[in-house]
Amino acid sequence: MDGPLHGVRVLEIGGGIPAAVATRWMAGFGADVVRTEGPAGLLTSDEETYLLAGKRRIAVNDRTLLALAGRADILVEDGPPGVLAARGLAPGDLRRANPTLVGVSITPFGQDGPYREYGHTNLVAHAMGGVHSLTGTPDRAPLVNGGSQAYTLGGLNAFSAALTAYFGALVHGEGDWLDISLQTCGASIMELYGPRVEAGGHEPHPRMGNQTNAHWGIYPVADGYGGVCCLARQIPAFFAVVGDPELQAERFATPAGRLENNDELGAMLYGWFGTKTKRELLELGPKHKVPFGAVLTPRELLGSASLSERGFFDTVATPDGTARIPGRPFLGLPWQPGALSTPGADTTGAISDWGVAS
Repeated sequence: MDGPLHGVRVLEIGGGIPAAVATRWMAGFGADVVRTEGPAGLLTSDEETYLLAGKRRIAVNDRTLLALAGRADILVEDGPPGVLAARGLAPGDLRRANPTLVGVSITPFGQDGPYREYGHTNLVAHAMGGVHSLTGTPDRAPLVNGGSQAYTLGGLNAFSAALTAYFGALVHGEGDWLDISLQTCGASIMELYGPRVEAGGHEPHPRMGNQTNAHWGIYPVADGYGGVCCLARQIPAFFAVVGDPELQAERFATPAGRLENNDELGAMLYGWFGTKTKRELLELGPKHKVPFGAVLTPRELLGSASLSERGFFDTVATPDGTARIPGRPFLGLPWQPGALSTPGADTTGAISDWGVAS
């Protein structure tokens, strides 16, 4: 079946992970994503396999790129501020030529402001967004998040913002140009910590390591790490699974009591979790309605029965064979895994389909 974005033309002016993530989901949901390549080395071979599957990869000059922008519904780029204008592709000019165009620019600190020219890495983007104020223990330096989460977060924000603006363009007949800052994206996921400090005049919240409190955190288990994330209503079922009669004591009966005796409660739970395996935790969770979890390795994730049952993984064709990659973000909508092309291989077909002269 055609996806919900079937017929939508998306032009990705290729760069790094943020733009590739945004348009990866657009392609999966049926959009015709045409990508012009950025500088070599911005994506690893694994990232290319995951993020560029289902896209048509072209090699064109800026004159042809300008013509493609005139036929696009959505344009996504993540180059340095002002890079499009320097190539004769200024956002204002593109929108005057194509008033319904929705453009998205993703940069570390936005298109203007005091930090616009600053250098960056994934680490810098998350640190400047405040995320690293939450990672690690209070007596040590912040810890680095795994992977490229700041870049990926920027891509997810760009994906949702672009589609919102595109649907608006369908209704009102006018597009927009969106300025996505990785720093702002990081600040947006601070939950209560950032807003409470800014709006309430509170002191910055200290880092808490792997545990918000004893019944909400990560513990060593027999074969790695697992954890639990209990709301107040789930505490009785959790304590019943642990089975220690001491947990029924009055001092653990209320949220205030559990917080006051958190160190003692944590010590008890460390002992219990240490006797369990990750598999046992995952089996106990649905059986007793307790939100247990496990920290799975990449190999364990690939072998996850629940992820496979939900159709989370895609098998895509690449020039070197097939690869198994993460797929649809959620069920319920048609999804197209696509295949991985090579740089420039789709130039002729893409510009012909879009009605652009080479």
